[in-house]
Amino acid sequence: MRILIVEDERPTAEDIELLVKQILGKEITSIHIETTLGNALLYINEKTIDVLLLDLNLNAKDGFQILKQVVSKSFQTIVISANINRAIEAFEYGVLDFIPKPYSLERLQAAFQRLKSSHALDGHAIKYLSVKKGFEIRVIPIDEIRYFKSANIYVELHLKDGHSVIYDKPIKQLVPLLPSNYFRIHKSYIVNVETIETIQTLGGGKYRVVLKSGDCLPVSRKVINKLRSILGLEFNYSNINN
Repeated sequence: MRILIVEDERPTAEDIELLVKQILGKEITSIHIETTLGNALLYINEKTIDVLLLDLNLNAKDGFQILKQVVSKSFQTIVISANINRAIEAFEYGVLDFIPKPYSLERLQAAFQRLKSSHALDGHAIKYLSVKKGFEIRVIPIDEIRYFKSANIYVELHLKDGHSVIYDKPIKQLVPLLPSNYFRIHKSYIVNVETIETIQTLGGGKYRVVLKSGDCLPVSRKVINKLRSILGLEFNYSNINN
C-alpha cells in the first residue's frame, strides 16, 4: 500500500507515520510525508498512491483544496483534522473517513478497516461524486445516477438524463463510500435497491433486475438470495417475479 501523509507539522506527521506502520506493517509499499499544499499536489500528480492522510490546515492554507482537486483520483482519502466542522462536507465529496484530532491508534485502525467495508458508515456516505473531464471537474449528485457499471479500472456512471460519465476509481474503491441501500448485484454493477422494480429468472441459473427506470441489469448467482432477502424486507413480494 502506497501512502501519502499531508500534514504541516512535521512531528505530527512523523507520529502518524509511526502509527500507520504499526497498523499496516508489511502491507506498506511506501510511505511519504509532505508538509505544504503545493508540494502535496506535485507529489500526487507525479506519483501513484493508494491512501492519502490529509490535514485540512496547511500553514494557513486550506487542505480542502487538495480534496477538491484530486477527489476523482483512484486513491482513498482519510482526513485527520481538528477542523471538525468540515467533516460533513468532506464525507459528501468522497472522503473515506474523518478522524478528529487528537487522533489515536485505535481510531486510525478503524479507518483502515473501512477500506474493506461493504458500504459506508451510517451518516458518512457520499452525496456527490466528482468527475474530471479535461480541466473541468463536474460534481454529480448520487441521486442523479441510475446505476454504476465497472469499466476496467474506472466506473461508468449512468445518469438519469440518459448520459454516462467516467468516474476515475475502480468499483471496489467506490463500494465503501456508498450508503447501505446501494448493493453490488454483479461484479460489474451497483444499484440503489430502492430503484429495483422486479427480479426476473431467465433460466439456466441466470437472473436480472428490472429497475424503475426500465434498465435491465444482470444479477450474480452468488448474491441472488441475499438480494431477495433485502428486497423482501422492504418490498411486497408480489412485486417480484422469481
